[in-house]
Amino acid sequence: MSWWQLTPALACTAAIVFLPGYLVLRSWAVTGLVAVGMAAPFSVSLIAITAVLGPLVGLRWNVLVVVVPALALAAVGLVLRKLTPTTLAVRDHAARPVRSRWPLLVHLGALLIPALLLTRGLTRMIGAPENISQTYDNVFHLNAIRYILESGSGSSLTMGGMYSNGASPASYPAAWHDLVSLVVQVAGVSIPAAVNAVTLVVGALVWPISCIFLTTRVTGTRPVPLLFAGALSSVFGAFPYLMVDFGVLYPFFLSLALLPAGIALIAMATGVGIRGGTPRWLAALGLAIAAAGIALAHPSTLMALLVFAVPILVVALVRYRRILAVGRAAALRYWSVVVLMLGYLLFGVVLWDRLRPGDKTWWPPIETMPQAIGKILSAGFSAQGPTWVVLLLTLVAAGLVMRRQLSWWVLGTYLIAASLYVIVAAMPSGPLRNFVTGVWYNDSFRLAGQLPVITVVLSAIAAVWLFTRTVDLLAARRPAFERLRSTPTAGPAAAVAAFVVAAVIGVVGQYSSVNYAVGRGQASYTPTEESPVLSPDERDLLDRLDEEIPEGDSVIGNPWTGTALAYAVAGRRMLTPHVGGTIPPEILDVMDNLDEIGTDPEVCATIRELRSYYVLDFDGPQVHNRDIHFDGLDSLGTNPGLTEIDHEGSGARLFRITAC
Repeated sequence: MSWWQLTPALACTAAIVFLPGYLVLRSWAVTGLVAVGMAAPFSVSLIAITAVLGPLVGLRWNVLVVVVPALALAAVGLVLRKLTPTTLAVRDHAARPVRSRWPLLVHLGALLIPALLLTRGLTRMIGAPENISQTYDNVFHLNAIRYILESGSGSSLTMGGMYSNGASPASYPAAWHDLVSLVVQVAGVSIPAAVNAVTLVVGALVWPISCIFLTTRVTGTRPVPLLFAGALSSVFGAFPYLMVDFGVLYPFFLSLALLPAGIALIAMATGVGIRGGTPRWLAALGLAIAAAGIALAHPSTLMALLVFAVPILVVALVRYRRILAVGRAAALRYWSVVVLMLGYLLFGVVLWDRLRPGDKTWWPPIETMPQAIGKILSAGFSAQGPTWVVLLLTLVAAGLVMRRQLSWWVLGTYLIAASLYVIVAAMPSGPLRNFVTGVWYNDSFRLAGQLPVITVVLSAIAAVWLFTRTVDLLAARRPAFERLRSTPTAGPAAAVAAFVVAAVIGVVGQYSSVNYAVGRGQASYTPTEESPVLSPDERDLLDRLDEEIPEGDSVIGNPWTGTALAYAVAGRRMLTPHVGGTIPPEILDVMDNLDEIGTDPEVCATIRELRSYYVLDFDGPQVHNRDIHFDGLDSLGTNPGLTEIDHEGSGARLFRITAC
């Protein structure tokens, strides 16, 4: 399969990600960039919430479970617009054409630059549409998608049932898995191809749109901020590339792509950010819905949203005090808001303490504090090297801070994100570090991936200042440059100049941490004989497994060698569908005693009970270079109770149990 052949699946993915949310928002009178920026968070929330509610009312998971509620919500919005037209009156002047179609072209150009650059980077890193990330977590992620398709339930409350075949299910945030499963159903592609389609749409469309949306809540929707925010969203190696290489962290990747939109909605709901005519109550309602989707994609990003909201709320509190009239009633109102703020902080601390994977340290610090600060300033994490464009713009932003020309809430959010990274990357392990960053497993990579969310805004503001200052200096010397000034009614000359500069920034920004991240990620996706999950021979054998094993039968195999992915690739259930977790006693008994099948009748009895008459044997590297073996699976070739029925190369074999 070529990338061009994946185009229909990409179109389906984009439709699933944007259209349900956009339909609802437009019906509720949300227009322009606000509607576009909120569309993906709304759609993901609809997908994740309906996936939870569907099984409760006996519905099997499919695209109609999302479409019908979306249409119903849209109908409610249309009815309210008819009954109470003033309540839903949205005056988004940025959505109206100014003398020409240039505003629309500017919006498209702002998305075109990052979409092309990010698509180029992600396709280079992944290699081919059906390649998989050869990483530990991906075994679970791919099989979880198959579990949704097979069980008909995408509920985050029951995702853990994959381990127990539906018995005693555990919860797991499933928004990403739900989204991919819909792409498989609608586009009719394989699970790996659907995963990569979602990766491209989220990384090359959702992420830059979300960044543009957040930036314009600070700068407005003039051409220069739009274009620069879009271009700068493509210059970070930490996001999206690191998130779809390390781990692999697909659910976290989706949640981070939505995070800028969540921050933007907080700014709008509090009156701190530019609302574009959207009522504050509607922004608050949108925030509540978007937050649900973020939480069901990955709860740790909801915690990031809560902490990033603090500077916004503080600024809103200060502004509220300034506009209140003097008097006892005004004072009471103000202190009521202060009490609400304190309640929010208390609630956040309690949630911060409870919503974490545990007190285990997980990942240790990786560098010194000066190194961590240097990487924050240069946006080059791990061994990526600096992103020089970001380093320059961060230094310019520091100058703007000293001149008090940077929004305080943007600075506060940036400092919080930076502090979290410094703590996790450089602070010694201990109770304080565990409390502050344990929400993210004390993982430096996760918090590195989170930093671009606000660094994009900071860098875009600095780039706008540099561009405007340069144009002003040129216009002072040559009147011909006057046309390049960025104003609300700026014509084609200003937009074209900004587009060219933004494109240059985006292209130059690739030759830094991005190129390193792409090259490093290629090693995780390129299938070789030494691949830790699936070699080419092993993948070829799995591709035809559904023709050789009857539907309903399960398969025995050592999951650490990659056999677990028979479930995702071929739809044949493995007794051990993931390398993590505890293997049930009866299954472990078969895996340890299969070599005694001719002398121990209980082995055959268990095999019949499990309907597991097939054994996969992959003789390659194990995930994480582990060396885990099961006694009953170490001598398959000489076991008289088994017959080899297929093989690929010398290291991938399929046996049928004939002794039972």
